[in-house]
Amino acid sequence: MEMTAGYKSIDMDTWPRKEYYEHYARGTKCMCAITVDIDVTAIYQAALKAEKNFFIAVLYAVTAAVNSHEEFRVGYCRENGRLMIWDKIVPAHSVFHKDTETFTKIWSDWYTDFDEFYSHCAADIENGKKAKGFSIPDVPDNTFDITYIPSLHFSSVDLKLSESGKYLAPIVTVGESVKKENRMMMPLSMEISHAVADTFHIARFFSETEAELAEIAVRLSGSVQ
Repeated sequence: MEMTAGYKSIDMDTWPRKEYYEHYARGTKCMCAITVDIDVTAIYQAALKAEKNFFIAVLYAVTAAVNSHEEFRVGYCRENGRLMIWDKIVPAHSVFHKDTETFTKIWSDWYTDFDEFYSHCAADIENGKKAKGFSIPDVPDNTFDITYIPSLHFSSVDLKLSESGKYLAPIVTVGESVKKENRMMMPLSMEISHAVADTFHIARFFSETEAELAEIAVRLSGSVQ
């Protein structure tokens, strides 16, 4: 497959994470994973009132937060095997097939405009329902995985990845939203190689995702007034 997005190479001599990368990617091969409950009351209610897909709204917010920081866009260049940073990274999500109880991996391109992202993503999901097998063809290289489990409110997620230490993209898991003390709370998990990100970066991802969701809620609420 051809390289499917722009990128810039990382100069290891000047990269601030050089020592961390060498320690965690080549030494201990450590992953960092955190799960938190975030308040989705406003966006949950706004999406319901506006008859919008709640998960697509979450997908937009997560993708916006991920693309805002270079540590989440680090990968290996297939052309030369060196570290690089994608210009953008897009979500690889899945469509569940009830008849076979299997899924098909799909992806959606990133658009900063919410309405544009929403319409394209909704179409991707509908097309994905017609697909079979593990994945649709031609999933690009510049993806991060995100899974939605609408029937389970979990407290933690732990994935066992390859010992190669070369998987650097974030892995995000979204769970069931449930009411707690009159607020709708949704579990959100990120797991990522410690070679490229620390707990500080994951904590910022959570706060920025929550802020993005609040902005979308305001937008949707205004559109139905």
